[in-house]
Amino acid sequence: MSDISDEESQATPQVHRIQNGPPQTSTSELAAGLSRWMEASNSFFYVELASLVLLFSCVADWFPTVWHKYALSVACVSLLICLILQTAEFLVPGFLEWVVVDKRDDGSGGHTVQKLCSVFLLIWWIFGTGIITFHAPFVVTSNGWFGAWGGLIATIKWCIGLKNSLYNDKPEGLKQLINIGICSVILLFASIPALTQKWENYAGAGFAIAGAAITIIACAYLITMYSDIPRNMMKITVVLLFVLWACVAGVCTFHGPFLITNNGYFAAWLGCLSALNLMVSEMKDSSPEYS
Repeated sequence: MSDISDEESQATPQVHRIQNGPPQTSTSELAAGLSRWMEASNSFFYVELASLVLLFSCVADWFPTVWHKYALSVACVSLLICLILQTAEFLVPGFLEWVVVDKRDDGSGGHTVQKLCSVFLLIWWIFGTGIITFHAPFVVTSNGWFGAWGGLIATIKWCIGLKNSLYNDKPEGLKQLINIGICSVILLFASIPALTQKWENYAGAGFAIAGAAITIIACAYLITMYSDIPRNMMKITVVLLFVLWACVAGVCTFHGPFLITNNGYFAAWLGCLSALNLMVSEMKDSSPEYS
């Protein structure tokens, strides 16, 4: 039997496959290509990540409402734009830095593909995060809530950049005033529905609105006149500001209306912590009466 099978195998012609074209891509080449494709998204990787988190949150907690559809559109549009930019940069290195709007004669202006797209997505995420986390569908902490806020923060970092003189080179006290001002705006908008819709213990929302409004006015003045304000007066002001925010955070998160983690809850406590950091920073300041 073995002799017959040997004879049959010898009689059967051996077919040799002829490879047309270049050799197939090796695994190492695929890995290198994937690595280059990932590197193309260095500046907006976290925007893509936040978009994915929001996308999966919408799918996992899907209800056929207009607000869920809007949240899904925010994630899809952001992710699609980022993937297009990433692929274009991978195929055509330097694509993100192509100048779309030329500089003026005085040297100002001039905008690249990356800058225009980042500005558009910043506006897109500002409205998206505001509607998604203040109105619906993710008004309390959840994957969708974190995805929405993560997308906004990542887009701000991509568009404006937190490592430039706009923020990082400012004095510590000035940075904390900016933080308090941002928390005040968030707390103000978070308190409006709590008051109008009469949430549980909604009376605290009125106190939050008053505290936020006072803080916004105070921060606008202090930021504008920061270098001209006498240090002793500044120290008294920041102590009063901390006392105000400690009361706001205590009333709103222990009594109401922000008894669960949401925009108002985090705004109240982050504002309080920023006021504390501001007070500590100013108390340690041993500079002359006028800085």
